[in-house]
Amino acid sequence: MTALAFAPNGVHKSSLSNVIEQWFGNDSLRQGNFKNPSTNIIENDDNYVIELSVPGYSKDSFEINVERNQLHVSTSKSMGETIENDTYKMREFSQMSFIKSFHISNDIDTDKITARCDNGILSIVLPKKDEAKPIPPRSISID
Repeated sequence: MTALAFAPNGVHKSSLSNVIEQWFGNDSLRQGNFKNPSTNIIENDDNYVIELSVPGYSKDSFEINVERNQLHVSTSKSMGETIENDTYKMREFSQMSFIKSFHISNDIDTDKITARCDNGILSIVLPKKDEAKPIPPRSISID
C-alpha cells in the first residue's frame, strides 16, 4: 500500500516522491536560451542515479560540481556555426545552455560521485554512505 500526500497543486503524490523532491529538489536555473533536459532519478540500495536526456551533447560540454549539498549540472553549446560572409534569411541554430541544480542529502558520499555521458544520456551516480544503506535481515541463533 502506498501512502499518499496532498500536493499544493491538487495532484496526489506518493510519500516516496515527496522524499525524493525534498532531497533532490527540482530547481532549474534559467540562463540564456534554456533547454530543460528531461530527468530521471533512480534509487537502489547502494546509490541514486540521476539521468539527464542530453542528445547531441558530448561529455566535454558539461560542468558538474557539488557545493553545500547542491549538485549543479551546467552546459553551454553552440548549435550552429556563424559564417560572417553569409546573410541568413532564417536562423534557428542558437546557443543552448542550462543549469540544473539538485539538493542532495547528507546521506550521499559526495567524494565518490561519478558521471558518464553515453548515447545522449548523462548519468550521475550518487553513492549512499554506508550508514544510509539498508541492513539486510540476518538470523540470530539462540544459544
